[in-house]
Amino acid sequence: MSKLLKSLAIMALVVGAGSHNQAQAESILIKGAKVYTMTSAGTLENADVLIEDGLIRNIGEGISASGAKVVDGKGKVVTSGIFALENQIGLVEIGAIEGTRDSGTELENSGASFRVSDVFNAKSTLIPMNREGGVTRTLIKPYNGKSVFAGYGAIMDMTGDYDSLILSDVAIFATYGEHAAHLSGGSRASALHELNKSFAQAKEYAVNKEAVKRGEYRQLDYSLADLEALNRVLTKEIPLVVSVNRANDILTMLDFAKSHNISLVLSGVAEGWKVADEIAKANVPVIVDPMDNIPSSFESLGKRYENAGLLNKAGVKVMFSTSTHNADNVRQAAGNAVAYGMPYDKALAAVTSIPAKVFGGASNYGKLMPGFKAELVLWTGDPFEVTTYADTVIIDGKVQDLSSRAKRLEQRYKDISTDNNTFYRK
Repeated sequence: MSKLLKSLAIMALVVGAGSHNQAQAESILIKGAKVYTMTSAGTLENADVLIEDGLIRNIGEGISASGAKVVDGKGKVVTSGIFALENQIGLVEIGAIEGTRDSGTELENSGASFRVSDVFNAKSTLIPMNREGGVTRTLIKPYNGKSVFAGYGAIMDMTGDYDSLILSDVAIFATYGEHAAHLSGGSRASALHELNKSFAQAKEYAVNKEAVKRGEYRQLDYSLADLEALNRVLTKEIPLVVSVNRANDILTMLDFAKSHNISLVLSGVAEGWKVADEIAKANVPVIVDPMDNIPSSFESLGKRYENAGLLNKAGVKVMFSTSTHNADNVRQAAGNAVAYGMPYDKALAAVTSIPAKVFGGASNYGKLMPGFKAELVLWTGDPFEVTTYADTVIIDGKVQDLSSRAKRLEQRYKDISTDNNTFYRK
């Protein structure tokens, strides 16, 4: 073992207070696993991981710890927990039932400042289902109502605890293209005009804030809350995430971001591969679904499986997302990206470390190294393989319950000889 790898086995100093689960965190020692550190140490083929007080303490060979719960990692793989992006976990339970949908608003005066993190349902049945699939945190986002701006996104953990918030207001979500045109009078030109006008008035508000609040300034077209929210984008405190697909629409958004000097993230980018060099030159990250190659509109006619790989090859920072109810499928989507040309380590980073860098949390999540949060998954094999499942999920140093409603139903009706299954008896 090299000196670099051995150095990972040195005890790390604990700086600052821990998370809300650390009081119940266990001392855990995973033995003999393949560990994807996502650091300069690379991948360790036969390593131990020691977890104490909710943090990763040691990584290396031959580690021992008195009183620690030992988990056999032989033949298994350890990665950071999956970071699921752009979904409505905890916001939508059943899409067809209005009373279970809290992901959007139809109020015309609520746009950029609309916030859904306060109504996150930590007891949603989708949380244990996706946690069982290795998802440990999620970026929730609102839907667009009657505005091109959907509102704030937030990062939540998947513990199922009521205090699940990791980071609030990490980005403002918006849309451009066909849907934005529909929301803005029927034309992309009107949607672009609306975007430019909103940021122009946000700048105007920032200069004349006190006069506006005293009612001594002209009437602006947006609420003070929305203008305050957009100013957070203008100061680069948070990025603007724009859903966009057509190649020339992507270029329009790159020019828009440059003109207002804001941090931009592009989502969807069905035809991103056509303008990959321009996206890379602008240093704009993207969020794509590697499994989506079937056009659903005229603006996405150029969809292809190779999109993620081609974007990565051009030097674009790529992240992955997939459906809300089955957000854990993003790891199979990542495998699909690898099959179509994306390097394995880049695909793993797309669902762990890169989202943390873009949206927040990279100081203690996304890499496996001493001092970082113990938020990781022990897989039965390659996490991108469909036959692999999560053997152990750990969040804040605490082993998570991997039971779910679906699993309980399976167990209930598996044995047809019991009283629960009289209907199936012959």
